[in-house]
Amino acid sequence: MTEWTKNGKRSFVVKVPKSHHIKEFELLLRQMLIHYQVPVKTEVKEIPIEIKCKCGYCGEAKSSDPTDVIKLLCPSCNKNNGKVISGKNIEVV
Repeated sequence: MTEWTKNGKRSFVVKVPKSHHIKEFELLLRQMLIHYQVPVKTEVKEIPIEIKCKCGYCGEAKSSDPTDVIKLLCPSCNKNNGKVISGKNIEVV
């Protein structure tokens, strides 16, 4: 991250797949930047997680109960039979 400040970059956006823990991620990122004294501003954006389900549905997945382990459910059949086709990586831009 220090390379960004050396190259004149003063802010960046982190694109994170939708999850129930986005606030914790933002807090951890800010604490890390403060700890390592990296003088940049950050913005965290959620990106949708899209699946292709065995039932034929292709689109944004819905998440299970946040108190449970996160499972991606198909909104059409309400099952965990989908393959993630986009939104599984964290991007820094």
